Amino acid sequence: MTALVAAALGAPAGDHFTVRSGRTVFQIPDNPDDGLAEDFVGWPFTIGAEADGSDPVLVGAVSPVLRAVWNRGLDAVAARDFEDELPDLDGLPRHR
Repeated sequence: MTALVAAALGAPAGDHFTVRSGRTVFQIPDNPDDGLAEDFVGWPFTIGAEADGSDPVLVGAVSPVLRAVWNRGLDAVAARDFEDELPDLDGLPRHR
């Protein structure tokens, strides 16, 4: 998953679960709740994104990551305050 995020951002993977791109940092740890729930809470990975700056910085970084994950045929949703600004309304409509 880290390699997929790095490729989506055109950035190197910093280590097993960190990608830095411009003013954003993505953390991709294994989800300790993997398999414990039917919805996204129980998916294998969580991807955390933080940025120096405003929500538009994150929208610009999170959007290509969501698209890359979807293009690989994987499920992904974003849980952020700016969900309505992300592609496909953050991906949640795909899972309803």
